[in-house]
Amino acid sequence: MTSLYAGMVSNLMSGYQEAGFDLADALRAAKFDRISPEATVQDFVRLSRAVSLLMNDEYAGQMERPQRVGTLALLAAHVSHGRTLGDGFQRLSDFMNMLDNTFSVSFYTNGAECRFQLKRLNPRFPRSEFGVEAVLILMHRLLEWMSASSLPVNSIWFDYGRPDWAGSYSLLFPNAEPAFAASSSGFSIPLDELSRPLCRTEIAAKAWARRTPMDAFFPVEHYLGTSLEISSLLENAIKESRKLPSMEDLAEHLEMPVYTLRRRLKKEGCALPAIRLQVKRDHACRLLAETDQSVETISAQLGFSETSAFVRAFKDWIGVTPRTYRQAGLLQISVSAHRTFN
Repeated sequence: MTSLYAGMVSNLMSGYQEAGFDLADALRAAKFDRISPEATVQDFVRLSRAVSLLMNDEYAGQMERPQRVGTLALLAAHVSHGRTLGDGFQRLSDFMNMLDNTFSVSFYTNGAECRFQLKRLNPRFPRSEFGVEAVLILMHRLLEWMSASSLPVNSIWFDYGRPDWAGSYSLLFPNAEPAFAASSSGFSIPLDELSRPLCRTEIAAKAWARRTPMDAFFPVEHYLGTSLEISSLLENAIKESRKLPSMEDLAEHLEMPVYTLRRRLKKEGCALPAIRLQVKRDHACRLLAETDQSVETISAQLGFSETSAFVRAFKDWIGVTPRTYRQAGLLQISVSAHRTFN
């Protein structure tokens, strides 16, 4: 039986390659020698980030129209202006219907529950199960985060046959038995959840969307965990031009002993150096793509003493220099262009 994340990795990479991109580029960007048949959630997250950046597509070639890097941040910003969870889901549905030709998206009441539903407009898209899984998981997690507490799912259904990894869906949607071969895909939530207030600002929502997306695929008990809190604290320090907090500083802020913080991070499969690197990398990519700040300014903001050190680090993270990344337009690199860079 294929594991959940091995199945997702397989679908992710098939869409990437069908779009004409080179597998070797993704492996190099993700720092992998090869793709393991026993891929973990950490493997999936690293590969999905690399693929999204290489393709400049947050859904990795799954949809009929590429969803450029930054699209989810715009969606999150729009949703943040809703007052309640019900408002948020309606805003989410409206935005998605303006965004792409892959799905017709609806959110409606059905008895004692509400349903978030996707109906395909083109049977060829998404290219694989991952395209449906990604939308449902990301949209559920976004609204869950917006309301600052877990959001129970009554049921979840899919418009494709039961995949080999279906038994692991409970990691992502606990207590919801999945159904397959339905006429649409979606999930339902209790009706009484709709009045729950949304409590995140637009600025926070954009930051969540830029930092978080594929972390949403971590098992539920990890997703809203300590590593996400630490990522947010590190990102705030960078934005405010403060020194990055140490393990001791973070433990003090989170009101726990250092050994407890280390234990929680270990349980979530994370380490502070890796989180720091991820936050720096994501912040650098955003600034290069969305601002006209110089490479020297961005280097200093990220805490590098020399610009040359930042350039080397960025090339190690992404595979090209900061200037090449910016000039390529969010790293929308074709195979031929990538060879030119090298």
